[in-house]
Amino acid sequence: TGADLLVRDGRIAAVGRNLAAPAGAVVIDATGKHVTPGIIDAHSHTAIQRGINEFSHSVTAEVRVGDVVDPTDISVYRQLAGGVTSANLLHGSANAIGGQTQVIKMRWGQDAEALKFEGAKPGIKFALGENVVRSKRRYPSSRLGVETLIRDRFQSAREWRAAHARWNALPEDERARTMPPRPDLELEALAEILEGKRLVHCHSYRQDEIAMLLRIADDFKFTVGTLQHVLEGYKVADD
Repeated sequence: TGADLLVRDGRIAAVGRNLAAPAGAVVIDATGKHVTPGIIDAHSHTAIQRGINEFSHSVTAEVRVGDVVDPTDISVYRQLAGGVTSANLLHGSANAIGGQTQVIKMRWGQDAEALKFEGAKPGIKFALGENVVRSKRRYPSSRLGVETLIRDRFQSAREWRAAHARWNALPEDERARTMPPRPDLELEALAEILEGKRLVHCHSYRQDEIAMLLRIADDFKFTVGTLQHVLEGYKVADD
């Protein structure tokens, strides 16, 4: 109360009483108002509305939210006006392993590339439970199948990366006449999780499925970035 806030180039430079404003500064009388830090939305579909699920496969780690960011979505303007400064844009929850996420800054008026948050760690959307298994026309159609599918894909990514390592270790002349492992954008994204380069953001509700994913993370030696929604997380908080 009664303090001054100095903002320079969009960042808070100083907080205190009787600060000296530089020449030409815009002075705002905030008496009776309050100031809060910018809000970070950890799970948003802003700027990617309509068509954010790729329903055709249970694993779509190769698709990228960053390729379909819409900077003209009026929600960007409205959320910025409400104090949201950045957001983690997530793929929908129809897939056990969904698409790659995109962190953005709410830079209204800029193009799609300018919205992308420089230096933000890459992520990927996972989902568990009823949203994944509600379709009985594809595998998996049960929670047991979801676990097996995720384990299978991580094992495939581990073996794919190991094949690359073996090829790279060959003597140069032998490598020149040996076919390298085929490119695979899906397995590459999953391998980045195992290497700590990409964070898992997982849609989850029930305690059993939450514990299941944590067991997989322990077995494959990676850390889950966030458990989204996580309604029964309190039941397995110690885990």
